[in-house]
Amino acid sequence: MSKVAIVGAGAVGMTYANTLVAGDFVDEIAIIDLNKEKTQANAWDLLHAVPYLSTSTKKITSADYADCHDADIVVITANARAATFDGDLDRLKLLEANVSMIKSITQSVMASGFNGIFLVASNPVDVISQVIAEVSGLPNNQIIGTGTLLETARLRDMIAEELDVDPKNIHGYVLGEHGSSSFAAWSNMMIGSLPLTTWLKKHPQSKLADFDYFDNRVRDIGFEIFTGKGNTSYGIASVLARLTIAITRNEKAILPVSTYLEGQYGITDTYIGTVAVIDHTGVREVFELDLNALEQESYLKSAEILKENFESIKDKL
Repeated sequence: MSKVAIVGAGAVGMTYANTLVAGDFVDEIAIIDLNKEKTQANAWDLLHAVPYLSTSTKKITSADYADCHDADIVVITANARAATFDGDLDRLKLLEANVSMIKSITQSVMASGFNGIFLVASNPVDVISQVIAEVSGLPNNQIIGTGTLLETARLRDMIAEELDVDPKNIHGYVLGEHGSSSFAAWSNMMIGSLPLTTWLKKHPQSKLADFDYFDNRVRDIGFEIFTGKGNTSYGIASVLARLTIAITRNEKAILPVSTYLEGQYGITDTYIGTVAVIDHTGVREVFELDLNALEQESYLKSAEILKENFESIKDKL
């Protein structure tokens, strides 16, 4: 039996819940939000979908923090009402507004006796993940941010569209901050088993040769989605579901998540998007890639930005 508690009944949290139900990925879902009428309505609505899905019977409830005590995973999707971009499309701008709320949520979850895995989607996700690690006192491997999983999906889709192939056959990762300093590790990108750099030698006129274009496109498209519909929900919900499956099924999957680095890539004491092995314990280990000099430089710059932002709010924890 697997149980997930979701904190935040907004577009991300409820799209994730629907993904879990439709995919038959967990047995129990507890929905936590300040708006109890909304959580109860969502619980009923999700339960009413089950009879027409190829899925097992579910327990879906409007819950309180006390219900986290036996959860395998607590997923944080909440954002403070004051956490708005205010015309500046930079996820780090949400930090000041979100940090006190995230601290309170974490304390409430831990007061239940929770000892499972935190999955974090609230932005800025790298710094918020480190806040949760600091406040919860849990081992770092039990706090996982969604990191650059969504950027990686976006890049795979863009490359696949250029080549007219299945994005599942594009292999590689975006690393760094979930934000404006992210970068693709182009030196590790593969089309099937063929290195992209090798393919480009035969197709030098391809649009894929313009790495800067795709790096910028990956960074910008999330804000275009946000501007167009008021949120991003389907992609990030699928990211959370993918992590949930990796944990509950002990997949030992290699995925780019936000986790704590302790010297890898020359980065210390920082949560940042990196490639890691995910199993039932959370982050089993960091899977360190060979990066070229430019990628390594980009990684260090991204880490410095995140470290500075965490230090700016550390006294509030």
